[in-house]
Amino acid sequence: MQVAKIVSEKLKHQFKVTALAAELQKKYDMQLQKVGAKARIPGFRPGKTPKEILVQRYGAEAWEDAGNAILREALAEIYKDHKFRNAIDPAVAIISFEEGKDFECTITFETLPDIEVKNFNDISLDVLTVTISDKDVEQRLKKMCEEHVKYQKPSDGRPAGKGDLVSVKWSGTLEDGKGIELPETYQILLGPEKEESPFAPIVKALYGKKAGDHFEGKIQFSKEEKVTDLAGKKAVVKVEVQKIEEPITFKLDDAFAKEFEAETLEDLRKTVRTSVEHEGKKVAHLYTKRNLLDALDAQYTFDLPPTMVENEFKAIWDQLQRELAEARANGELDEEDEEKSEKELRADYEIIAKRRVRLGLLISHLADTHKLKLSDEEIRMAVFQEAMRYSSQMDDVIKYYVNNNQALRNLVAPLLEDKVVDFILSKSNVTERKVDFLTLKKVVRGVIPTPYDEEFEEMPEETSKASKVASSKEKKPTVQKPKLTKAKG
Repeated sequence: MQVAKIVSEKLKHQFKVTALAAELQKKYDMQLQKVGAKARIPGFRPGKTPKEILVQRYGAEAWEDAGNAILREALAEIYKDHKFRNAIDPAVAIISFEEGKDFECTITFETLPDIEVKNFNDISLDVLTVTISDKDVEQRLKKMCEEHVKYQKPSDGRPAGKGDLVSVKWSGTLEDGKGIELPETYQILLGPEKEESPFAPIVKALYGKKAGDHFEGKIQFSKEEKVTDLAGKKAVVKVEVQKIEEPITFKLDDAFAKEFEAETLEDLRKTVRTSVEHEGKKVAHLYTKRNLLDALDAQYTFDLPPTMVENEFKAIWDQLQRELAEARANGELDEEDEEKSEKELRADYEIIAKRRVRLGLLISHLADTHKLKLSDEEIRMAVFQEAMRYSSQMDDVIKYYVNNNQALRNLVAPLLEDKVVDFILSKSNVTERKVDFLTLKKVVRGVIPTPYDEEFEEMPEETSKASKVASSKEKKPTVQKPKLTKAKG
């Protein structure tokens, strides 16, 4: 057998393996003998089965085993001579594997880069310490009160109006007589209506109706309707109003607190303060982590395994296509994204894929170099917390992770990343910066995803402009995922 290197480019190495036909035949005969020594075939004692019968029954398997034996020997020789650290499994491409001919194949390796760890003290970062005021707590309580909606039957049996929740029983029929698949009962919140919805005429007709009323309404599906069987067609919908409920107005008092399983408003206030403090601390940490990763991305430059980048890009690109399709269907695609060509989008996301691979390799290397790892207790807690999300199937979830090493690694990877991040921060040039909750929201805006952007969108124009100016003065990430939609959150 001969093993010859034919390509050596950065992290990519390719070898050609050649075994003479006689060597391949010898290994085939050896594999067939092994099978024959154990095979139990009616009419023959083990080891006495004629070769032609063994070939008929086990020839294909023995032939494959002979080829695999050559590959194993070639890999052993390559690893012994070159000490490769694989980034991915070696790729084998068969050139010739036929009876009477030489065995030929190529084996391609992509190896991990050599990373020289730089001085962490060269990294300068702000670590945000968030102060939560009484005003922050009261604003959160007020928002909870505004968003906590329950409904009750009106005392006077009045007709439906704006803000009411109307329960209907309905059915639809297309103009060709075919039925429309609709939930038999449905709840509709009156106001504001989505004018682009084909059911807008039905919703508008509910105003002024009382429980027990029946009516029919005509609807028109657009030609762009996602359900192709409905696209461009007209239909008649029969509606029975079953129930009308009006929203309950809550006040910030003990009764409201009991809605959140607190005895008094003061008890709820304490719980909310703890929650906001935890939230602020988490967001501040994510902001610091993002800036640290940006600093590392700028500080380190090394070759990347091509297939790892390709796989990462494919995962990102596939997700992007799903999000773009959903955004277009919902009419939420940002004009900036709509104007971008596929080539431009690919260029944006190739940068992101390379960044993710680079930082992933760096984090893994730093964990190995500094012997950072998760304790058994930390891993058990991560599995338990994940299982808690599926309370009715906790045992099954725990068994899944116990028996699936790859799934377990994926689950705990973010925890190990955080441990490495904390280690780097402990060695870096860090400056503590105290900020209030509002400043935190402004600082992190556009740097990490948070629910706070919605708050700024709801601000008066001048206030919103001022917050954007304040935010723009903060350090922005080196690479940011292009905005897909105008969806909140």
